[in-house]
Amino acid sequence: MFAPFRLLATLRSSVETGLVLATAVATATFVATPLVLPSIAARFEIGTGRAGVFSAAQLGAFVVGSWTAGRLVEPSRRLFVLSLLTLVGANVASAEVQSFWTFVGARGVAGLALGVLTWLAYSQVFGDADRTGDIAVIGPLTGVAAAPLLGVVLEWADVQAVFWLLAGLALVPLISIPHFVLPPPKDASRSRAVPQAFVLIAALGIVMLGGSAVFIYVGAMGVEQYGMDPFMISLVFSANAAAGIPSARWRGRRPLAGAWMLLPALFAVLLGFMDQPVLFWVVIVSWGFCFWTSIPGIYALLAERSRHPAERAGDAQAAMAAGRSAGPLLGGLLVGAGGFETLGVVGGAVIAAASLTILIVEIRH
Repeated sequence: MFAPFRLLATLRSSVETGLVLATAVATATFVATPLVLPSIAARFEIGTGRAGVFSAAQLGAFVVGSWTAGRLVEPSRRLFVLSLLTLVGANVASAEVQSFWTFVGARGVAGLALGVLTWLAYSQVFGDADRTGDIAVIGPLTGVAAAPLLGVVLEWADVQAVFWLLAGLALVPLISIPHFVLPPPKDASRSRAVPQAFVLIAALGIVMLGGSAVFIYVGAMGVEQYGMDPFMISLVFSANAAAGIPSARWRGRRPLAGAWMLLPALFAVLLGFMDQPVLFWVVIVSWGFCFWTSIPGIYALLAERSRHPAERAGDAQAAMAAGRSAGPLLGGLLVGAGGFETLGVVGGAVIAAASLTILIVEIRH
């Protein structure tokens, strides 16, 4: 069960093992969301659109955790441990509660802990391209193993078992509690984002709004529109993550990062109108490669245009999580109003608008 995490721990990386493992746990949790959404709807006997509320709560709390942590606390081993134990408790509660709204509350607590853990990781690497890449690659690498593992659990057990599994995985980073380097002191004039950094942060949030509006419903889309079973869809998610590994790991320059994000905008539209499983595979896998080519490049651009990169790390994560948290609500409204076609067109348009903004900021240096 824990083999993927042992593999992550042995990777050659300049980032402490505990931070790598915590990032992997956060990724596994978010990978689970689109996979379990149909099962959550069935468990609580509610519609798919309403079930997406739990993802909005989880990511909304993630915003609070990642944005406020850098302003209220300093990185520490104690905060790292407390966040992991909170995540364990929230996952256990998610497995056992009987009320949907109590479940939503538990996912909110989990999101808060995930936000703090993600901030802890990026606060130690932001502004260092190589170390940021070491953290960024953990997302797709974990997704390769996590998606089929979660798919098997859903197929052989039930959605409650998924949350028990996530609770167990959240204990793994405690085997290597990292030491933290405190950021340098800053004055008020440096803590505020400069205009270009602010635009980039806002654009990142909008990219995630459009992307998550579509991607959170990809599992339901695969079942209802493409006629695929949950385990096969989990393999598609795994391939999506695998495609992102080489692009996330790339150590060279990443010019025109916004241009790479224009391709997922096109993929979002295509998803809403196609119905062939082979094309579903092609689009989702290509999305993974383009996304992880773009995101580290946007991080590097943001660090370059910021006076205080470490604080912008928390801002960027919070903006992205804000977009992700609103995405399921937007997606649910679009699916209810016009189906998957409307979802693809609107989601693609939102991604494209934000991507062009990022591209313009980079070109107009």
